[in-house]
Amino acid sequence: MEIVTGVHQLRIPFPEGIERFTNAYVIEGNRGSILVDCGWDNSEAIWAFREELRVERLSFEEINWIVVTHAHPDHFGMAAKLRELCNAKIVMHRVDAELIPSRYGDFRKLADETEKLLLSHGVPADEAAEMREASSWGAQYVTVVEPDVVVEEGDIVSNGTFQFEVLHTPGHTPGHMCLYDARKRRLFSGDTVLFDAIPHVGVDPQSGQDPAGDYIASLENLSERPISFVFPGHGPVFNSLSIRSEEILRLLQARQRQILAVLDEGMKDAYQITRDLPWKVDGAEVAYDDLEARERRAGVCAMIAWLRHLINAGQIAALEQNGRTVYLAK
Repeated sequence: MEIVTGVHQLRIPFPEGIERFTNAYVIEGNRGSILVDCGWDNSEAIWAFREELRVERLSFEEINWIVVTHAHPDHFGMAAKLRELCNAKIVMHRVDAELIPSRYGDFRKLADETEKLLLSHGVPADEAAEMREASSWGAQYVTVVEPDVVVEEGDIVSNGTFQFEVLHTPGHTPGHMCLYDARKRRLFSGDTVLFDAIPHVGVDPQSGQDPAGDYIASLENLSERPISFVFPGHGPVFNSLSIRSEEILRLLQARQRQILAVLDEGMKDAYQITRDLPWKVDGAEVAYDDLEARERRAGVCAMIAWLRHLINAGQIAALEQNGRTVYLAK
């Protein structure tokens, strides 16, 4: 679908019957096209990409640049295949590019470190072992490739017609990036800002010390820019970035108040707090025990992130007890 003149949205399906799509964008210019994000690497996704190009009367050969907003499989997985099909160059932020070998090459080591993290925050050994493997299935839908061009905050990606500034927006991943067209006031936001969801922000062996704080800072920094139209990695395109950012920040503040309320009852570890709080899946409230293993892991990792952020804010303290970390409200 041509959203605005020269900007085409391609909807690329998730694998294994998951009813979600990645938004890829082809941006036409007088020196070729820029592709923003790719989708998973599987036959269904590649065929969908080809068909979406055909419907939009576009071709693989027109694409010169493949900009990957972050290194998750649903945005990065197909990049290697498309580089070959398009004879294009892959562009990524330096931080996420540096994480590719450990994320997809030696992912067993990453899984070991994740299990250790979960155990230290109170997850029972049998559940931690289940969570350890919860996301490993995604690696089969990624063809590992190093980017051709590594960028930093403030660098420019251009196809002649459009000039995009690279904005480093850590939080969802430490090297997440957006593309910003100041002249047209357009933002290609990846997963940093979505219209109908809040992206996962959690602690893992690659996340850095305070991903929640990083994410809040990214939202605040984006809100300072004049932006009229947002092209997100999932869900509908939208305007009024500042309104959506304020809404997300209010929801995050409410979550922090819930965490503090639980800690007013006594010292608890991240796993205990996660079990005590309500969770939503596709808009419906779900009990922790009814979540799938990957959702439970995401919940615990998100909880650790917010607990670290509250420590940095001086609102709680972390204490070591019998090999696990417990938290105390000040």
